[in-house]
Amino acid sequence: MLKLTNVSKSYSIGEFYQDALDKVSLEFRQTEFVSVLGPSGCGKTTLLNVIGGLDRADDGDLIINGKSTKKFSDREWDMYRNNSIGFVFQNHNLISHLSVLHNVEMGLSLSGASAKDKKTRALEVLERVGLKDHIHKKPNQLSGGQQQRVAVARALANNPDIILADEPTGSLDTETGTQILDLIKEIAKEKLVIMVTHDSDMAYKYANRVIKLKDGSVIDDSNPVKKDLDETGTLNLKKTSMSYATAFVSSINNIKTKLGRTILTAFAGSIGIIGIALILSLSNGMDQEIDKFEKDTLSSYPVLIEEASFDILGIMNQQSSRDDLESHPDIDYITPEKDIAEDNMIENTIDVDYERFINDYLEGEGEDTLSGYSFEHKMNMALLADIDDTQEVVYVETIDSSGGAMPPFFNPNLINFHLMPEGEIYEENYEIVFGDSPVQNFDDKEIEVLLSISSYNQLSKDILEALGYDSDNIDENTQINYADIIGKEFQLYVGEVNAESDLSDVYTVRISGITRTLPDSKVSLFMRNGLVYTPEVSQYLQDTHPSEIGGIKTISLYPNNFDDKEKLIEYLDSYNIGLDEESSVYYTDQSEVFISISSGIIDAISIVLIAFASISLVVSSIMISIITYVSVIERTKEIGVLRALGARKKDVSRVFNTENIIIGFSAGLTGIVIALLLIIPINIILENLSDIPNIAKLAPIHIISLVLISIFLAFVAGLIPARMAAKKDPVVALRTE
Repeated sequence: MLKLTNVSKSYSIGEFYQDALDKVSLEFRQTEFVSVLGPSGCGKTTLLNVIGGLDRADDGDLIINGKSTKKFSDREWDMYRNNSIGFVFQNHNLISHLSVLHNVEMGLSLSGASAKDKKTRALEVLERVGLKDHIHKKPNQLSGGQQQRVAVARALANNPDIILADEPTGSLDTETGTQILDLIKEIAKEKLVIMVTHDSDMAYKYANRVIKLKDGSVIDDSNPVKKDLDETGTLNLKKTSMSYATAFVSSINNIKTKLGRTILTAFAGSIGIIGIALILSLSNGMDQEIDKFEKDTLSSYPVLIEEASFDILGIMNQQSSRDDLESHPDIDYITPEKDIAEDNMIENTIDVDYERFINDYLEGEGEDTLSGYSFEHKMNMALLADIDDTQEVVYVETIDSSGGAMPPFFNPNLINFHLMPEGEIYEENYEIVFGDSPVQNFDDKEIEVLLSISSYNQLSKDILEALGYDSDNIDENTQINYADIIGKEFQLYVGEVNAESDLSDVYTVRISGITRTLPDSKVSLFMRNGLVYTPEVSQYLQDTHPSEIGGIKTISLYPNNFDDKEKLIEYLDSYNIGLDEESSVYYTDQSEVFISISSGIIDAISIVLIAFASISLVVSSIMISIITYVSVIERTKEIGVLRALGARKKDVSRVFNTENIIIGFSAGLTGIVIALLLIIPINIILENLSDIPNIAKLAPIHIISLVLISIFLAFVAGLIPARMAAKKDPVVALRTE
């Protein structure tokens, strides 16, 4: 069954050299009780370690059931120890933080036994050694004899073929030692038991075979094998693997024994998580407030397709980033500055095809996604008013102007003349506070318009002057009644105003009502207050004065909300697919300009603060690494025990990695709980300062992410110490006190 052929093993430490085993050849029967006698240093324990696969022979061969082990891999040695060997050590070598039951189950866990089978088998062997009533106790709650009985039970649990006992009674009193030997002798009736001892009386009394060693050589064998044993048997090795559940139980129990240190470690690791969580909660809350503001105020801002405009975002990006240039160069010459505005000028050709493309959207998906739209054509026209008994031009628009009519906020004239968009957008956000809706009488060349005023019932002095009021007699205390404004008239001349223009051929433009935004509206359709004419006026002028009407200068599309805006953008983008840059038509998303500014600032501040808070995460990771290294040193003997039971190197790593994952999870969870508690007073303080309730909000995705980050950092921090633990020599580890 078991055969050693010319096995040699030597050790060297510096200049010291010793032959622990010198060409030892032995053969063992399948069931017998063998005692190995000899003085200290004669090679007894080394022989046991070589047989048990804890140590490797320098020369010779260990043959098991006719199979040579010369080419055994580490994996096969692990399986051999787990499947075929049961160790009983002089100092018991129980894992102190595990219960009696879990100690006995450990070898079964490595062999892949189910939870039910593990417990059943463990209870059977514990009952056999008389400790079934002590299964939930820890080793330090047992006497020395009871601990050794647990060690015997653990050795028997996997039903191994060979029991190796190294001075099993060396730390016990005579009476207890006798009880253990009686138990081992009983076991030897059905298994091969090889026991190392220095007590010759005990060896001859209990063993049926005594082998004497001296200086690494066999000098006597009381019952040698005289004929070749049957070697037709096979060596069946089952794969060993520690499950994550087993590693988890072991880690939890070890953590319990060092609970104070673990709590401090978890708290220290949570500090960085707390800082980042608070920053994210504030950032998230600010983003939500900005998002709410955007949806309330910007969702109905139009998407503009203009004949000529500027890419505001492009200008902003170029102004903030000039990576192509060296700052403060050491040169003695000047170069022309790049014209950023010219580079970001958008020029579109809004032809009949594109107008049809937009109309297709308006008649289809746009009926559900848009609350309003308008098509503004280029037009030669002027608005005239009687000021101080003199007819003056108060608004002018000329087709030949560069890029068409200038935008309202660049218009140097006194009053604005706005086209009201079609659809529900106006009715949803504006109301007529005085007067009536416009009614058109084109036959008599009369046009009715509305006068838009601010939500504070104010108008600029320029507009009031155009309405006929003397600016010298107007100040902040002046009050102009609504009724005095209704009926005010202007003249609309359609054509280009010059010295030859007949300004008597005009339309009468009369104010029929005063309009203002609704109290709950955040949308302003007109960037500067003034006169507002209806779409039917625009259409009439196009039909009756075609020679004074040019192409479309601006298409304004008003989405219902942000989701509808995305659908609109997707549709507009589809037009440019396959077109070159010259033929493409570009749009301006006004709401996106505001969003990019506000969200960019919040994101930049958050990134900087998170970077500072992350420093504490790095520090805590280093601390966890040190704590793991200390734990490896403290549990060196446990590492040796696990390897003796057949644990792989990766199983040893798994024990420590699992412990780090638990610590990382605890640190992350602690950080989140503390952060959530701190958010309560922070919100109270911020509400008092800003009148915004519950501004700090930690999103669920942030909670999950931070816990996962904490686990990951703790896992990474412990990788090197865990790897060091896995590489420890099991023989050296078992000798550690």
